[in-house]
Amino acid sequence: MSPFFKSIGILFLTGLLLVRTLVVPLILMDFQLRQDYIAQYLCENRDRPDLHCNGSCYLAKKLKAARESEEKESSQRLLSQLLEVPASLTPLLFSFPAPEFSTEAVKSAFTYACFFPARMLEGLFRPPQLG
Repeated sequence: MSPFFKSIGILFLTGLLLVRTLVVPLILMDFQLRQDYIAQYLCENRDRPDLHCNGSCYLAKKLKAARESEEKESSQRLLSQLLEVPASLTPLLFSFPAPEFSTEAVKSAFTYACFFPARMLEGLFRPPQLG
């Protein structure tokens, strides 16, 4: 694959991530830019001016729809990742070879000088002597 196509692919995927990340700010910006139009034509409470909604009901509905679609998409992605079994997955086979034991006696040149190490410490740890 040529470096040109790789860079185009990277830019495309980065753009998709940015759009996905900026969904809520884009909805808020759209609301701010078109607030007069939304309050006049799209607001559910346009017939009741005493509520002073000014299109905030429309904004709340859009934000709720964006949040629900994001939650639905993330749960579907998680479910597909949990249920997906890769085709290249092969069963793992473990084999543990039996250890070889020697029947010959082991001769050691090491001997203990003192079998009771507590007796060696008698000279070090003793109560203080007065006088």
